[in-house]
Amino acid sequence: MATSPSLARPEIQAELISEALASASVGFLVWDDHRRYIAANAAACEILGTTLEELLGQEVGAHANASRESIDEAIAAGFASGEATVQRFDGQGPIDIFYVTFATTTAGMPFMATVIAPLAAGVAGGLPT
Repeated sequence: MATSPSLARPEIQAELISEALASASVGFLVWDDHRRYIAANAAACEILGTTLEELLGQEVGAHANASRESIDEAIAAGFASGEATVQRFDGQGPIDIFYVTFATTTAGMPFMATVIAPLAAGVAGGLPT
């Protein structure tokens, strides 16, 4: 199947990526060098049992079994992946998640991003089956 050359335009790609992240079934979170969440998609909020307004500004790892040292290591390496137990913001109990954290640049500024997915029925090794 041939694709239109106009799809390669940066503004089209940015819009497609933005829409894909907004509607994805995996959570996507962006955090700054102060370890505070600055952006998230709807799935991240749903998985974590919170609203975007409540999530923004929260400290990364504050609701997880992750240590400050493990977050430091992810920042230093620019990448980390694994499983974690997260206490949902709404108190609906903990949830086990698979995560991938990586360094990225957005609008010319360095950030960290994390993709999360629940470890539940239909998920093997953290990836949808």
